[in-house]
Amino acid sequence: MTNSDTYQDVAKPSSYLETENLETQEKVINLGKKLLSTLKKDDDEITSWMINYLAEQITLAESGNKEAKKSCVEVILKIWERRATLPDGTRPFESFEPIFKAIESLNPESSVPRYYNKHQSDKSDELNESEKWVEIAKQLDDTAKTLITFMLEQAVLSSCSEETREWLKTLNGTVNSNEYDFIRMYSDEKEINKTDTRIKNLSSRISKLEAFENLSQQIRQSLLEELKGLEK
Repeated sequence: MTNSDTYQDVAKPSSYLETENLETQEKVINLGKKLLSTLKKDDDEITSWMINYLAEQITLAESGNKEAKKSCVEVILKIWERRATLPDGTRPFESFEPIFKAIESLNPESSVPRYYNKHQSDKSDELNESEKWVEIAKQLDDTAKTLITFMLEQAVLSSCSEETREWLKTLNGTVNSNEYDFIRMYSDEKEINKTDTRIKNLSSRISKLEAFENLSQQIRQSLLEELKGLEK
């Protein structure tokens, strides 16, 4: 049983990787070794064949033959392109797959509101009662993104492990990976040298939540008034 192609992309083309470059070759071969270490020998003939073939290619590449190295790199890149089809328990960043699926729907990084999609009014005069409610709706949409972003950060933090860090290290400077970019994006601010950025963003989120807390009181009051009117 395998997962879908959710949030996964393809490897960089060989021309981009400059496979003649020895340093690049070594990095990709290390990626191959990492893939090999995660594959498990079982009754699946295709997986078993892949393990044996990849191991053989890596052995030939480490013999020093230039053509063998280039061929090995091509094999590893092709396997990486199809990593979504690898068996359960062997896929890179497998523990993050539920997050990757959720992000496609939630998309907190989008500049387009999830529920409200009307251009902001250019009116400078005082808002009427209807427009006030529209403004509250827009702020709710923004607050929802703030909360979703925070929850995704927590989900990423909970899923990170030593295995995750090994994959990030192995992928750095080799192939394109949306998984790599995503995990780094939601964990990058927590690094020591990003403290100022983290403080700024957290302060902004707190301010948005505090502003909405005040607005939610207005919503609650309106709901209570309507309820009382109906119960009379």
